[in-house]
Amino acid sequence: MASNKTYDAIVIGSGIGGLTAAALLSRHGKRVLLLEKEKQTGGYVVSFQRGRWIFDGTGAFVGGCQRGGEFYQILQGIGAEEDLEFIPVRHIENIYPGFKVSLEEGGFGAYTETLLSLFPEEERGLKAYLSLVKKVGEEVNSYSEMTWVKKVLFPFYFPDLIRFHQSSHKAILDRLFRGGEIKMALHTLPATEPPSRLSFLFVATLINKALMEGVFYPKGGMGRIPRAFMNSFLRSGGEIELQTEAEQIFVKDGRVNGIQARDGKRYHAPFILSDINPNLLGRMLPPEYRRPFKGWESLEYSLSCFILYMATDLDLKGKGFPHFTYLRSLSDLEEEDRMMRRGEVPKSPTLIVSIPTLLDPSLAPPGQHLLKVLVTVPYGYKQNWQKEDSRRYREIKEEFSGTILKQLESKWIPDLRNHLLFQEAATPVTLERYTGNEMGAMYGLASTPGQIGKGRPSHRASVPGLFQVGHYTRPSHGIVGAALSGLFGARQMMKEMG
Repeated sequence: MASNKTYDAIVIGSGIGGLTAAALLSRHGKRVLLLEKEKQTGGYVVSFQRGRWIFDGTGAFVGGCQRGGEFYQILQGIGAEEDLEFIPVRHIENIYPGFKVSLEEGGFGAYTETLLSLFPEEERGLKAYLSLVKKVGEEVNSYSEMTWVKKVLFPFYFPDLIRFHQSSHKAILDRLFRGGEIKMALHTLPATEPPSRLSFLFVATLINKALMEGVFYPKGGMGRIPRAFMNSFLRSGGEIELQTEAEQIFVKDGRVNGIQARDGKRYHAPFILSDINPNLLGRMLPPEYRRPFKGWESLEYSLSCFILYMATDLDLKGKGFPHFTYLRSLSDLEEEDRMMRRGEVPKSPTLIVSIPTLLDPSLAPPGQHLLKVLVTVPYGYKQNWQKEDSRRYREIKEEFSGTILKQLESKWIPDLRNHLLFQEAATPVTLERYTGNEMGAMYGLASTPGQIGKGRPSHRASVPGLFQVGHYTRPSHGIVGAALSGLFGARQMMKEMG
């Protein structure tokens, strides 16, 4: 089935990175086509409905939404800042073996003040940590506004980026703190790597760009975020084809010049921007171009996750539960990671629980609440979740759901199972199937010291006219990181477009 339509650019995949790039290109007058293989846009950032319940696919919050914040500025750039209403997430509890951190006001400053009240003997180290995080954040912001003077005098302008570019979070924590408890609390971050394998530059950037002023929840559910991006794109004249999977990329005279979808339709453009897994992208190219990113084979994915979605008639608001709870049972973060790398999961895994109806009751009928429990897990658990055997796959899924429920009841919400109205689970196999992220990688690439900054693939692929955005590229993972990748990728593409 042929199509004669020609565009300035085609975007493959509508995760937050692809949506950001598509909306910006369209807003700058480019004729853009967005192809998405699923029924809705958003990638991991989606909502789905079951009866009268609206669940969030993965995310529980987003940072940088305050006026002037990093994510707010991106929304402004595409004219979507008025399309979303953000609710501040104030009530948070992190529960650890032997202590807990409770917040009634959001923001990393409030979090560190609470830590100081719990660990007054660590005051000197905590002040040094905050100062270092701030300095790195300032250098990262300066780096994003690079000039030829800064390039020539790089060591003068960016001493901490040079000094800490290979530093792990563990190296910094061990240098500044004596106690293991405060180190554990400061490593409670949206990442799957333990302190020894997580980049400190990533941590400092994350805190400055997404966590410093607190986190937020979009009214109506996380799915409202991609909807706002898509509406901005359409308002600017962009075109979108849902349930249309790109299958082949054409290369003519050494540069990309179009796409064929699985249904046979062809679309033509001198520029293509991908927001999908680079291995999938490579397989779409002619054989001689199937290594679009140098060194890709040596890079490492993040771990995946298991998610349990539930509805209950328990009065969770009346019982004083927070919107967000981090429930950790194992003190040794490094041993937990070693288990995961072996394909195992602790008997009492770390639970990340969100109750969005405490912030937005419209997501469920009156008197009911939604819970989402996320557990970091390896794709290789029980031989890839026995995905080739549908009966065993369902059994493992049910067993793991039962483990989570038992742990929730014993440590946090008594009698939960007797008050469940609905439950459904997603495994790493589910995430891989719906999003195309190989091995269900929750954050794309792992944020190790070697996979930050120039250690991640650039936005330009080796084939002229082909670009990549999303959590497999620079700068990092997460909603804000993916949106920034879309911003940077679109800017680079527009420079070449002229």
